[in-house]
Amino acid sequence: MHPLTLSSTALLRLIKSLSPAAGPRAHLTAAAIHCLLFKEGLLHAGAHLPTALISAYASLGRPRHARDLFDEMPEPGLVARTAMARVHAASGQAAQALAVFGDMLADGLLPDNVALAVALTACHGVGSSSAAARKPGKMVHALIVTSGIVPDVFVSTELIRVYGECGELSVSRRVFDEMPVRSTVSWNAMVHQYVRHSNVGAAYKLFLAMPRRDVVSWNTMIAGYCLVGRCREALELFRQMVLPSSCPVHPNGPTMSTVLAACAGAGCLETGIWVHAYIDRNRMNNDGSLDRSLIDMYAKCGSIEKALQVFEKAPGKRDLYSWTTVICGLAMHGRASDALRMFDMMQDNGLHPDDVTLVGVLNACAHGGLIDEGLRRFYSMEEKYAIVPKIEHHGCIIDLLGRVGRLQEAYSMIRTMPMKPNAVIWGAFLNACKVHSNVELGEIAAAEVSRLDPNDPWARVMLSSMYAKAQDWSSLARERKEMNSLQMKKTPGCSSIELDGEVHEFVAGGFQHPQLGEICTALENIEAQTHAG
Repeated sequence: MHPLTLSSTALLRLIKSLSPAAGPRAHLTAAAIHCLLFKEGLLHAGAHLPTALISAYASLGRPRHARDLFDEMPEPGLVARTAMARVHAASGQAAQALAVFGDMLADGLLPDNVALAVALTACHGVGSSSAAARKPGKMVHALIVTSGIVPDVFVSTELIRVYGECGELSVSRRVFDEMPVRSTVSWNAMVHQYVRHSNVGAAYKLFLAMPRRDVVSWNTMIAGYCLVGRCREALELFRQMVLPSSCPVHPNGPTMSTVLAACAGAGCLETGIWVHAYIDRNRMNNDGSLDRSLIDMYAKCGSIEKALQVFEKAPGKRDLYSWTTVICGLAMHGRASDALRMFDMMQDNGLHPDDVTLVGVLNACAHGGLIDEGLRRFYSMEEKYAIVPKIEHHGCIIDLLGRVGRLQEAYSMIRTMPMKPNAVIWGAFLNACKVHSNVELGEIAAAEVSRLDPNDPWARVMLSSMYAKAQDWSSLARERKEMNSLQMKKTPGCSSIELDGEVHEFVAGGFQHPQLGEICTALENIEAQTHAG
């Protein structure tokens, strides 16, 4: 039916039905309605039809058309301005969204909670620095306070996020504490801000205080423990989550992806196998979306064969990420030829590698000592795959050159690479210098690592070891004296073993294990039997 023949109510229904799902004619229908509104003079203030069409243009991916319609409205009201600001914010045009909000205030319109929520959402997308978001966010907050507007739960939640992203956690918490009513989303937002700033202690305390936890609450807290390297606590929290008596919340795909990453981080193969069985039992990987996480977990837990089994089971569901993960896993296990074979197979299947895939390929060459192959693939990256080498790719080649003892070439690459070398680059080079007993270059590398990370004693410990091996006792004494003056201590060695799904960690010189007495007794018995035999 042509728009000209429709009543106002029917026309509104037609506008609200416009979406990409309506097919390619939806754009033509929107344009026809636009012309009708302009011709019939329906673009006056408060008109609900043009406001609805602005939102329809947004859903059709036409923010420019929405702006043209908005600019044609002689006196757009609060609702129309809010709709236009929302279109800009949703299209990644945060500055334009805030400009619409600013014009609203300049024209004497007092925003409601919907407009405030849209403006605060736009603050997330302003610039790349926290300071860029802080200024408009504070201005909106000041307007709320000075105008007497009572913020609803949505506005307060956005304020929590804005201040949290700016690093002002105390303000975020104050906003949270002052909320008369809090939704689960509000609780999750505050927990998330603590997590993203690595304050998992405060996050967990708030998590325990939540009156109701949903799957986002659990996912955020589990991911928070992973973020700070406390993977065993992440796994323990997951066990609580899936206990029948614990809560009515069921894990989802993101939960399982995070839990598998925790298994990989803690090296918990037995737990990883149990998690894999849980996924299969609950049919959570029918689409293959967790294959990459499973492959990565098995590879990092030392079971490359199980990683390959996951990869091989569903050839039709392999995507670039699955191929890349298995290539990186094979490289990690020193199976260079298998990794390169997989890389060729991936391309034969019509998949184009990305920069992460090529990091895996170069790592495979480094671990396999394939110097010529690695250099050839590195120098052909840009021409063959249109991928400019990043610092990670340079790091792989420096590691490769260092492993085979070509230290001068590695040093030259560090000095001539187009980006500034970081502590990882210099650390890999320092390790190569130690392996090949090159004290002169080792001193340069150690100085750079210490300059970039002055609180880490690792470089000085490595250099001390090199001096001792070279029997340079005066340099060794000088280095140890400097370490003592800076109150640096070597990080104690640590080992762990998984037994019956529980990881037992042992630190050199530590006495914290709860079964220390039994362990020492067992060791004494073994030692006595050894001497007796």
